[in-house]
Amino acid sequence: MKSYSLNTIEKDFSDILGPLLESMSSYDEHDEDEGNGLVVAFSGGCDSLALLCLAVSSLGRRRVFPVYVNHNLRNAEELGNEIALNESNCKRLGLELEVCTLEEGKVLALSLSRRCGIEEAARILRYEALESKRIEHSCLAVATAHHRQDQIETVAMRLSSGSPIGSLRGIARFDHLRHLVRPLLSFDRAELEEYLATKGFEWSTDSTNADSSYSRNRFRNDVLPNVRSLWPSCDEKLLSLSRAAAKAVEGFDPSLLEMEIGQGCAWTRISVFDGMNPACRTMALFCIWDVVMGEVDLPMTLAMRVLRALECGDDCRIGANGGVFSLYRGRFGLSKEDQLEGSAFERVFDPDEAQCIELPHGLSFKSGLFAMEATIGMDRSRMLFIDTTAFKGKVCIRFAREGDCIRLKGGKRMVRRLLQDMKVPVDLRPKVPVLVDEDGVCAVFGSVFGGVDRICVKFRTSLAPNSFTLYIVEYIVQKG
Repeated sequence: MKSYSLNTIEKDFSDILGPLLESMSSYDEHDEDEGNGLVVAFSGGCDSLALLCLAVSSLGRRRVFPVYVNHNLRNAEELGNEIALNESNCKRLGLELEVCTLEEGKVLALSLSRRCGIEEAARILRYEALESKRIEHSCLAVATAHHRQDQIETVAMRLSSGSPIGSLRGIARFDHLRHLVRPLLSFDRAELEEYLATKGFEWSTDSTNADSSYSRNRFRNDVLPNVRSLWPSCDEKLLSLSRAAAKAVEGFDPSLLEMEIGQGCAWTRISVFDGMNPACRTMALFCIWDVVMGEVDLPMTLAMRVLRALECGDDCRIGANGGVFSLYRGRFGLSKEDQLEGSAFERVFDPDEAQCIELPHGLSFKSGLFAMEATIGMDRSRMLFIDTTAFKGKVCIRFAREGDCIRLKGGKRMVRRLLQDMKVPVDLRPKVPVLVDEDGVCAVFGSVFGGVDRICVKFRTSLAPNSFTLYIVEYIVQKG
């Protein structure tokens, strides 16, 4: 471990932070409203307090905005004492602490809806609050206090989960898409403690840091100490692996993805992956995932399934952890899984009218001329052309429900079993659109999830199908 004087550590930090902010500025030249300030994610612990002190020494107090996010997960007395100490430390630096308090129960609600851990849900909401403050103060970036030990833990955790090489580079110094900088990655925690002790600062300690029910704490407190006792040089070896992984994806430029970023989604052309080596393809997936999903982890099993799908090139939809990747008509995208239950959506429409109806889950239902225009130049032989005179009573578009049946040429089939035979993933089957009238299910749009579209036997005819109305379901491509 190096021993720093105040001047040395502050100079080294400034030499790192300056180029990071210049990099952010060069990526964001189009954001004319952004200034040159920095939001500091400030928990009050040793790492974030050192980051705050160093940021002030480098940028001056007018350009630094400390933000504390209260997740409402700890007892009021502990939180009160921590916030009071944090406010005192900020005042000493000539700063005013901004406290963002999340609504009680919000973290747990997100954890349940996303089916993720409390730790992950809190991280998602924390970064949302920090980004909101960055926009409010017209800052270039949010700075987080990830340091050398955090990098070691991240690489070790990803290595243990069988992550592909591109992700083994660990935590990046900056992420221009999410406006994040991490200027402490080369600093050891002991160095940061020495720096604060020299300046006479006290810092708070979060009691949850000792709770090994959280995955990172378990790795930090239980796993890595045992590994170090058997393999004393493991820290340096893991950092060396991180540098090697970073070199393997050297030259990967996120701007080459030419993403179209919308609300909760991002799209690009599948052809942008042509010529990429496997490591860069993996980095591209992580990049797209980070843009849409923020701090939600991209499961390695999902990443590997998507990479295999890219190799095959077949249209499909693959999802997990609240995000769904789509390969569709030469395009590749990721969307947040809509929280609306598919069974709650139902829209009555006139079957003879040309329409374009936006559905939940990022889908669009088109009929008549809208459908014809959307399929110009495509093979229409397997599309659904329907004789609208065969509909009975009210006609609506909704999503597949438990117990739905459709009458096919071979007899009555449960829609659930039909989708199973199409190999539509079980979590996506309730999101498959269907047409229904008073007789029941008229059509199933399985192709949107990698299956095929099927039509009720009462619509089957020997007449030329193009004389009837075309109905399709496709993904909505939203441009930012």
